[in-house]
Amino acid sequence: MIYHFQITSMEIKDFRLEVKLSSLHTFFDFHSIIQKSLGFESHQLASFFIANKRGFKEREISLLDMGINGAAYLIMQKTSLSELIQERGQKLIYTFDFLNDRSLIIELIDINMEKNLSEPLVILKKGETPKQVLGEEVDLLDQEYSEMKEDKVYSYFGELEDYTEIFGEMEDF
Repeated sequence: MIYHFQITSMEIKDFRLEVKLSSLHTFFDFHSIIQKSLGFESHQLASFFIANKRGFKEREISLLDMGINGAAYLIMQKTSLSELIQERGQKLIYTFDFLNDRSLIIELIDINMEKNLSEPLVILKKGETPKQVLGEEVDLLDQEYSEMKEDKVYSYFGELEDYTEIFGEMEDF
């Protein structure tokens, strides 16, 4: 069986990636083809989530084994697509940036019952690719904002000389 997935981004409206995988492929294979086709670095943590009909995350398939207290936990390398993907229209969420809660939306758009694929295949890549990690331009803006905020905080308390004039010298602890 061949699964045909469409991957979109909530951040970049014109982005679209279409991928075909065999039902025998694992979620790790799916993760790898997404990473390679988007030029992402493979050392970043990522997870798939099975989404319910409303689009909320239900079940996680993680890159790392993070089972807690012996609870059943799904790992990408050990979970085949056929274990969790059953019907056309089924949706997944691929979270690739946990710190900023950034994800891609995946939808199963077709199932071909007659064939199998040995390797995952990229069918279409369109639009600008989302950045894996928010870039330096965001860091620079954050830095400038924090410097402005710091200057503002100091202005509320006045100069250190004024403080020592009123309260005297501070003792070291």
